[in-house]
Amino acid sequence: MTSTLRKHLVMALGVATLLTAEVVPAIAQPAAPSPAEQLRQDTKAIHALGVSGVQARVIAPDGR
Repeated sequence: MTSTLRKHLVMALGVATLLTAEVVPAIAQPAAPSPAEQLRQDTKAIHALGVSGVQARVIAPDGR
């Protein structure tokens, strides 16, 4: 194997490794919950701690 071919193979392997390292975490991360879903999860978590009567209030951008 020539030195030039070896350099090209090493460079291709390096690029493939970098691409894999960047793409896999982006694919593996789930989408963030919507603000309403996050509020629902937070409210359930507080209730799970034993706090009774947990309420949450949402005000939409249009004021409702």
